[in-house]
Amino acid sequence: MGGAWQQALQKGLSKWCSVVGPVQRMRGVDVLRLRPSCPLLLLSGCTPGQFYHSHPHVPAEFDHLNFEMESQVFANIETIRKIGDAVQDHCDEIPFNIASMDWRKKPQVLQWVSNNGNGFAANAKVCGEATAQALAVHGMEDADMLGTFEVGDNVSDRRFLLETFAMFGLEGNSLGPERKSIRIDLKDEFDAQFFMPYVPGYLIAGEADLAVFSLTAASGEESVPRDGSQQVELLLEKLLEVLADLGASFEDVTLTWNRVADLSADEEAVLMTRSKKGLHRPLAESVLGRDGQNNV
Repeated sequence: MGGAWQQALQKGLSKWCSVVGPVQRMRGVDVLRLRPSCPLLLLSGCTPGQFYHSHPHVPAEFDHLNFEMESQVFANIETIRKIGDAVQDHCDEIPFNIASMDWRKKPQVLQWVSNNGNGFAANAKVCGEATAQALAVHGMEDADMLGTFEVGDNVSDRRFLLETFAMFGLEGNSLGPERKSIRIDLKDEFDAQFFMPYVPGYLIAGEADLAVFSLTAASGEESVPRDGSQQVELLLEKLLEVLADLGASFEDVTLTWNRVADLSADEEAVLMTRSKKGLHRPLAESVLGRDGQNNV
């Protein structure tokens, strides 16, 4: 089920989760249920800039960065390690005692490489060479690579040529008795002045299933509006309907990957519509432009 990115995510999750029953069809959407065997840390897509920044985006906030591809790789991997380390700063919120932090050595990593700049092939080559070095520098040389995929523009800044997703299974730790998703922040960097529709990550604990699915404004529909902002609103309505059928709500959502055909036209709608509709929970999220072939 799903496109190549979703299949890569499901492959990674299968290391720590078992499939529960057959795929369910709901409102034109295929839903896969997974049951974790250990707590999971799911991250937002990491980019080379500071995590907390303005939305809608202000490019000048990133002018100080080094935009060379190798530098972007090292910056993203460093952020992944920092988010993993930050779990220790939330011990008072976590419903179990952390028995071991060895899990930080073994993230599962997925790279979204832009076809901007020198093009996808050249960018991906540098990314592949630098990633192994960066993982070793930050003590994550046992990482599993889930794949490298071509994308277009990055929502945070068009100069960003790489976004890196990672997740961790807290193997060696119990799930804990309480179903809970704990927001993980970089407390040393947090800045309350910025509106943030996404967070560094969520730690998922307790005995509860994950529901994995992909939907578009067109899911289950014969026609959809051409306007991007209207499509975003329709997609959110569909999401809430599927969640309700699952006995869940938006407060149960942790991870979203949004793919946009025209970021220049629809960036603000994708980033801001949720909060305007009263859906204020920030998510572990990635927002990227689709590649020229519209592959996902």
